[in-house]
Amino acid sequence: MIRSTLELLILHALFGAAGYAAFHYLHAPQLGEALLLIVLAYNLVLPLYARARGDYDALDLWLFLLPLSVFQVAPDWMLSQLLGILVFPDLGAPRLGSVPVYMAGLWVAPLFWAVWLGRRSVWLVAALALAIFGGAEYFARPLHLWYAQGVREYGGVALYVLLPEALLGLATGYAYLRSRDAAGLARPFIAALVSVFYSGALVMAYFLSERADWHLHVG
Repeated sequence: MIRSTLELLILHALFGAAGYAAFHYLHAPQLGEALLLIVLAYNLVLPLYARARGDYDALDLWLFLLPLSVFQVAPDWMLSQLLGILVFPDLGAPRLGSVPVYMAGLWVAPLFWAVWLGRRSVWLVAALALAIFGGAEYFARPLHLWYAQGVREYGGVALYVLLPEALLGLATGYAYLRSRDAAGLARPFIAALVSVFYSGALVMAYFLSERADWHLHVG
């Protein structure tokens, strides 16, 4: 377990270094194209590596997270196009509506580590997801990956999104652990339900944080 985790950490660090180099040396549109290639390569290399090493736990987790990551385009699309509170700058990659296509595979890595490190407890997965996604939100703006607008922020991080991202970790960990024996299309369907749950949590958090009238009216 420890050796597998260290090897996976090294693999992810290599892709992290590739991403750093892309941001350091490239600009749009080459930057967006490079990010798409890096995300595609990551989602090819990770399962191939896991299979070659006989690490079927890592392979199984990736198989669950990839469709979930694809479904996550929907809440991003909703926030950016419907509500207008999330912006994805044009870095040069193809887009699905208002969302860069590389986002369809970009959710795998943070969710992988949240579940991998915290899978003994879904509450730990939730805490790790909050820390990982909170860090991602902090660095996304200076990297011009995405940024929030028209909402309360602290240090460039939208406050309404933090609880839903913790709940995403909780739901992902619970759904993954409970569905390991599911067959056929059951697991992609469960992954879709996690994304729907996350979408609802986002809308509710946004409403309560930014739109709700908290005044008590009597009479």
